[in-house]
Amino acid sequence: MYAIAFDLEIAELKKHYGEPYNGAYLEIGKELKAIGFEWTQGSVYLSNDNNLATVYRAISTLSKIDWFKSSVRDIRAFKVEDWSDFTAIVKGA
Repeated sequence: MYAIAFDLEIAELKKHYGEPYNGAYLEIGKELKAIGFEWTQGSVYLSNDNNLATVYRAISTLSKIDWFKSSVRDIRAFKVEDWSDFTAIVKGA
């Protein structure tokens, strides 16, 4: 499983994407979902595909979006060995 995490500079996003700027996050989600990534939290997306080519396709797709290129502060991809969801424990369920 691989993950992609990114951080966007909001001031730059507002300038290059416009208002409402949060629509950019919906567009990113649609693009990544089409490649096989699922949103997990914040700006982190996971792929169950254990193939770096999928990560490459995602990075390539995002790099073709002008407002994304102008607004991204940091973007990283990494292999996830184990993904455990502790939400129910924290919430006491």
